[in-house]
Amino acid sequence: MATYYNITGYQGDYIQLTLNIKDSSGTAINLDGYAIRGQVRPSYGWSGVLLDLNPSITTSASGIAKININSYISEYIPVGEHLYDIERYPFGLPTGNSIKLLRGKFSILPEVTR
Repeated sequence: MATYYNITGYQGDYIQLTLNIKDSSGTAINLDGYAIRGQVRPSYGWSGVLLDLNPSITTSASGIAKININSYISEYIPVGEHLYDIERYPFGLPTGNSIKLLRGKFSILPEVTR
């Protein structure tokens, strides 16, 4: 079962997250032999992708991954509360045996200074 984690950022900010991916008992999930992917959508069932999170594994044995969203990308994410998830899949088989690792709300707050 995926861990529920909410992400909040500001429109126009550089958003950098380090994810410590763990199972329900708090043990790090080993990501050796896997790749990960994640997307943001405005709502369930929405066919388009609002943002590809492009998560990257930094330490596979410890379940550590990163997400970096440049400010010129976050500037165009609509203000509001969206949904996201991140899943793992066997490296080299992007359509097989995926498992959700994280999911939650992806909130973007408005910027004041441009």
